[in-house]
Amino acid sequence: MLRTTEKIQRMLSNEEETELSKMKMNVVRVLAVYKGVSWKTELFLDLVKLLQFLGQPGIIESRILDKALDSLASDGIISVENRTRGAMLKKGICKDRLLRLNDLADVRSVLEKDPVFAQYMHSRDKMIRDALSNWI
Repeated sequence: MLRTTEKIQRMLSNEEETELSKMKMNVVRVLAVYKGVSWKTELFLDLVKLLQFLGQPGIIESRILDKALDSLASDGIISVENRTRGAMLKKGICKDRLLRLNDLADVRSVLEKDPVFAQYMHSRDKMIRDALSNWI
């Protein structure tokens, strides 16, 4: 059985083959940005931000995203839990899916060599620093 690092390396080398393989790799990147955890509803918006950063149309097909999540879960890269959470803009609760990378350290060790991840993290960190410096 392949280790997580080998699975991620293989995904990186096959990323350009299909829309599904691109989506799987982008899901892993976004989860790694957020310390390995995200709600599916928030992941959707963060994937749009990553695509826009890459100069691609920020269109996410929910069918492909669902297939990517199912594939990553069956490969043991992520775990997916149906959960209840507080609603954002209204009183009450809503159903969502909590997504977790199963081995954040291994994933990050591979992504450190991924130029897309490195550039995205650098750009994101710069935007945060710039925003904070404008507050002071």
